[in-house]
Amino acid sequence: MFVSYSRDDEDIARALRDRFSDASIPSFIDSSRIKVGDNWRNEIVAAIHQASALVVICTGRSVKSHEVTFEWAYALGLQIPVIPVLYEKSLTLPAGLGGLDLLDFVDPRRRQWDRLISRIQEARTESSATGAHLRRLGISNIFFGRTQLFKKYTVSQILERITPASELMVVGRSLEAWAREFTGVWAVCEKKAVRARFGLVAPSLAAEDWLTPSAYATVDVGPSVEKFRLLPPLSPSSQGSFDLCFLPNSPLLSFTYFEDSVGPCGILEVGAGLSFGQRHSFILRATEGESGGWIESVYHTCDSMLRGRRPEISLLGGLVAD
Repeated sequence: MFVSYSRDDEDIARALRDRFSDASIPSFIDSSRIKVGDNWRNEIVAAIHQASALVVICTGRSVKSHEVTFEWAYALGLQIPVIPVLYEKSLTLPAGLGGLDLLDFVDPRRRQWDRLISRIQEARTESSATGAHLRRLGISNIFFGRTQLFKKYTVSQILERITPASELMVVGRSLEAWAREFTGVWAVCEKKAVRARFGLVAPSLAAEDWLTPSAYATVDVGPSVEKFRLLPPLSPSSQGSFDLCFLPNSPLLSFTYFEDSVGPCGILEVGAGLSFGQRHSFILRATEGESGGWIESVYHTCDSMLRGRRPEISLLGGLVAD
C-alpha cells in the first residue's frame, strides 16, 4: 500500500500506517523507507509500481503539492487503484481525484476505517491474481529502472550464483557493466567450467546506423571490447569457454541467461536508448509444469543472433578443445 501525503501531514500518514499494520497490510511511507543517498524519485516510482493501491491523504497542503499530484496521477496512469481520503471539510479536489469515490475522514468519530480496509483488501486480491497470472507466463519479477534491478542482479551477484558447468549468454548493446567485471567472467569460465557467449554491437558500426542512438552506448562499445581482449587464456585443465561475437546492429533489448540453484533465469531489459531510470526489466523463469514460456522464446531469439557467427574473441579450455 502506497500512502501519498504532504510532509506537513506526516502524523496522519503514520496513523494510517499503524492502522494498516494492525490489519496486516504492508505500507510504503517515503520518510520511513527511503534511506539517505537513495535516488528518491526512482524509489517513489518503484514503490508505486509495486503497490496494490495508493491512498491519498487529502488536505489543503497535499492538493497543492506537486509531488503528491505526481504520485496519484502516476498511479492512475498505471491503472493502480487510487483511494482519496478526505481530512478537511469543503476541500476542493483536483479534477483527477474529484471523480473518484472518496472516503470522508473529516470527523474523527465517524471515520470509515472498515470501508477503507475493505477497499484495500479488494485491491490486494486483484493484485495477487495479476501476480499469479504473470508467474504463469513465466515472469517472476519486474524491476523499474536499472538501480532497482542492480539491487538483486548485479553482474558480480550473477557470477557468484551461476551453477558450475552451465551456460551464460549475454546479448546487449555495449555490455559495459559486464566488461568492467571481465576478470569475474574469466574466473567462472576457468573455475566453474561455465560456457559463456556474449554478443554486443560491432565497434565499427557508425553512430548514425544504430537502431536507437545512444551517446553513452556508442562511446562504451570500444572500451568494452578492449577489456574483453584482456581475458587471459583458459588453462588446459579448464572445461569452460568464452566467445564474444559482434552484432551487425544495435539490439532493442538486452538479455542475460544463466542457471542458478533455482534453475534457468533470464533477465530481459527493454528500453534501449532510454535513461537507466526509464528501463523495465523482467525476470523470467521456466513455468512450472509447462514447456516453453517467455524465457525459452527470448533465449532462442538471442541464440539465433549468435549462432553461426565467427567469434571475435574465443577462449577454449584444454578439455573443451579436445
